[in-house]
Amino acid sequence: MKILGISCYHHDSAAASLKNGHIEAASHEERFSRVKYDNRFPTKTIDWLKDPYEDWEFAAFYEQSTYDNFKTEIKKHTFAQPVLVDHHEAHAMSSILLTDWYECAVMVVDTVGNKYSTSLGVYRNGKIEWIKRFRYPNSLGLFYSSATRLLGFKPLSDESQVMAAAAYGSPKWKMLIRNKILHWDYKGGYTALQNLERGVGSGTLDWDIAASVQEVFQTIVANLAGWLQQETGMKNLAYAGGGALNCVANTHIKKWSGFDNIAIQPAAGDAGCALGAAALIERPLWENAYLGLDVKCDKTPEYHADSILRHLITPIINGRAEFGPRALGNRSFLCTPTPDNIKQLNMIKSRDEDSWRPYAPICQEEEADQWFKIYQPSYEMLFTADIIGGNFTTHDNSARLQIVNKTKNPYLWKILEITRQQGYPILINTSLNAKGKPIVNTTKDMNEIIPSSNLSNLWKQ
Repeated sequence: MKILGISCYHHDSAAASLKNGHIEAASHEERFSRVKYDNRFPTKTIDWLKDPYEDWEFAAFYEQSTYDNFKTEIKKHTFAQPVLVDHHEAHAMSSILLTDWYECAVMVVDTVGNKYSTSLGVYRNGKIEWIKRFRYPNSLGLFYSSATRLLGFKPLSDESQVMAAAAYGSPKWKMLIRNKILHWDYKGGYTALQNLERGVGSGTLDWDIAASVQEVFQTIVANLAGWLQQETGMKNLAYAGGGALNCVANTHIKKWSGFDNIAIQPAAGDAGCALGAAALIERPLWENAYLGLDVKCDKTPEYHADSILRHLITPIINGRAEFGPRALGNRSFLCTPTPDNIKQLNMIKSRDEDSWRPYAPICQEEEADQWFKIYQPSYEMLFTADIIGGNFTTHDNSARLQIVNKTKNPYLWKILEITRQQGYPILINTSLNAKGKPIVNTTKDMNEIIPSSNLSNLWKQ
């Protein structure tokens, strides 16, 4: 069986192809169109996925309000039968498929999907059963995106900046939010007290507001997860939706909910629904997040390691691109965590105004416990860890860590092995892109970065 899954029209357009229980490939449309957060029908991604000799049998989609538009567009690309699935079931399945679990608790937190904003339930016998659901506009995603706008960032895209800014403030407005904006209890419930649909106005960055918003969000999602764990008695949680991209809150859930294991899709937002929608028809096997365009690098790990050890900002374009919003070493800048390199990265990525934002560390799986206190191992930067040693520091002593497995990414692991032997077990990993542009897909896309940076000499090397 061959299945096409589609996400589009709202944000994070994407497409995924499954065949006989195997994930063939998946990608965000923005990687091909070069339009950041492209929400159009993923024509370019479908063209890349298409096999001229074998059509898809089914084309899965998850949004009822735009299903007619989807059916019109899909007919231009395939003879596959259109299939409509539940939005939150697609979210949930996108994380379930990462595991070998045949039963688990499921939680979805986003802005809105087919009138629902939060869904809690269980997965068993191949089906998802909802226990409790919250209807729009009672929405944790809407609360966080409204706060994103209030703090001067772009809602539904810059939420990660609010999460990062929270580390610099104090949650002194937490109770005000609870009493005036978003009330919650400790029995798996919350209620929006204000009409957040209109937003809360545009403003400027305030550390304490950011800290308060983050504290409220992570408190509520941990309460929801804790209630779900007690209600179901299950030890494993599949968590998805845009809210699941908040790695600080994810770690809070792991600490306080009672779940032993939490599975989160690296493309936890709507893009992941392309994969989840297809997986609802036939559940595939998951290998790793490297599902995108394959680029064969003509440079060895030794070459890149040598560049890094000379304290150069080193671009890596190798193998299949990552599916998700975070670079995981195949489309990344890598460098040693020195003050000069931090300054250089900020210049390359035009982060003068937000130079307070931390960069993520990356290290080998075998080394991780030596340098970090890990609450949940993460190969996709979906949880935070506490720094306990090494040559890497942050403002609050926590980090969005990527652990590199030798089997899943031998090329990247080898680079880290060489730098480790020379005294750098931890490197900085940040996305290979220019400000306002998607992560690069090909070497050609480097032209978007080079004119506005000092990378031209390095790239010629």
